[in-house]
Amino acid sequence: MRTLYVAAGGGGDAVGALLARRALGDTDERPALVSTCAWERLRIDPVPGPRARADFTGLSLVNGEPFEVTPSSDTVPPGRSVLPRLVKTSGARIFLHDLDGGAIGLRDQLRRLAAAADVGRLVVIDVGGDIVARGLEPGLRSPLADSLTLAAALGTGIPTTVVVLGPGADAELPEGDVLGLLQDAGAAMVGHVTPDDVRTLEPVLSWHPTEASALVAAGAGGMRGFVAMRRGRDPVPVTDHTPQTWVVAYPAFALFPLAQMLQATTSLSEAEEVMRAASVDELDFERKVAAETPTQRPRKPLADVIADMTAVGATHITRRRLSEILTRRGSDELAELFGTRTSGLWSKADLLRIAKSKRS
Repeated sequence: MRTLYVAAGGGGDAVGALLARRALGDTDERPALVSTCAWERLRIDPVPGPRARADFTGLSLVNGEPFEVTPSSDTVPPGRSVLPRLVKTSGARIFLHDLDGGAIGLRDQLRRLAAAADVGRLVVIDVGGDIVARGLEPGLRSPLADSLTLAAALGTGIPTTVVVLGPGADAELPEGDVLGLLQDAGAAMVGHVTPDDVRTLEPVLSWHPTEASALVAAGAGGMRGFVAMRRGRDPVPVTDHTPQTWVVAYPAFALFPLAQMLQATTSLSEAEEVMRAASVDELDFERKVAAETPTQRPRKPLADVIADMTAVGATHITRRRLSEILTRRGSDELAELFGTRTSGLWSKADLLRIAKSKRS
């Protein structure tokens, strides 16, 4: 029987699953099976929150149910998703689950998909590690999707493991905090993402907007430094821990209190209410950001971006963050280079050279 990788938080975690397969001992030469929700950052999808399967067209049927994303799948405007392109460039089979039915609805979706695909094991994977959060950590920003997905997976009755790739790589909980929480949950470090794993996935990493998985890939290639990722957050360190893969082999609700609180939810709105009371609801944050006017979102010339990186000690910046804050003129100047890079990061040294060439 096969393994189904369940991306806890969405598309970036789907990329993480493909990076971590070999470290997890998966030697199956067939295309990986990955189930994920469609929840993109607002720069990609202007509609706050996750898209439901009803928001897609062109999904292939699996045992009569619209589950599988194809390269020709699309979203109903104004929603957008990178999942069809991920299918095209990864070689994996990507299945779409949605969160509209809460943990109970998602549990039933995973059961039906597992039965149809001859799946005997679920691997719930989270890049960064906020899936092990208790709920009150100061830096926690997006626990809803991770914890709701885990609650559903644990409820299926299918043997399930929890995998954390790149402790701290998502700019939420610090690396040291994640490592401590993993140890509390009985996790073991089972391996590392390697340069070969990264090369295999270069067709995806060259364009995919994921930041956390880009840090994992950079760390696997030997890069060390501090990466500017999110507005108002300290740079994220890339260390020897960043390419690590950790496994909770025997997860239980008692080890994951947020998932435990969500296990009986039957709608996304009910899950939101639980998270607001226990921790933080990222959908509320997205709604607030979506309501901002463009003039409220700071845009800067390249020289100011470099100065800000210097002020906070950042040695690198993610491609996504750079595109978010550069002025339109600066973005146009870098457009050609963006199209040729296979890394999701820019070093400050790279940016300094570009700035110097523009002045000469």
